Amino acid sequence: MSTILTRIATAAAALTLTAVLAPPQAALATPAAPAAPAAPAAPADPTTPPPSLVEASSLAAPGPLKLVFGSLQADDLEESGEDEVRVELKEPDGSHYYIWPTNGDEADTQVRTCWVWTSDASDCSAGSTQRAAGPYVHLTGAPGATFTIEVWEDDHIGDDLLLRIPVTIGSGEGTQYINATSPAGKGFSYRLAARIEPA
Repeated sequence: MSTILTRIATAAAALTLTAVLAPPQAALATPAAPAAPAAPAAPADPTTPPPSLVEASSLAAPGPLKLVFGSLQADDLEESGEDEVRVELKEPDGSHYYIWPTNGDEADTQVRTCWVWTSDASDCSAGSTQRAAGPYVHLTGAPGATFTIEVWEDDHIGDDLLLRIPVTIGSGEGTQYINATSPAGKGFSYRLAARIEPA
């Protein structure tokens, strides 16, 4: 699917968005013994956040910034009747991880449904049917990290990309808003609202 029209607004000037980095490890006090050869890495589990993306609840100390999902609204469906949608996060190396629903499934979505994760960050339009979206994977990050938020529709022939939103975390000096809409003329229309704020 071609480029997605993305509008990223921010409450402070010159801010950009990026992903969540794990805190640096403390230096060892004594030299380490030579390491044994590493075993081949197993394929990444798409339901587990990558090492550079740490769930907020697993951090001993909060990260400097957190990604807050507000809402996802279906103004026009890709399929007739209902779409089965999911939200993924993709790293620059192409690895992808399920963010919502947290069970790795899809959410049945009818036209004018507005899924709400965080009410004060949502952007549901008048006349939409608001539904509680339930939990999502909470992530914290440091300035300069990058990732892409993607919204997909499940299809037996091949899944369809509804939204692609490149994100780079900025300096954290104020709230950073993410508002994206599917490009016109695609036969469907989805809107996602989120923000990055101090953790």
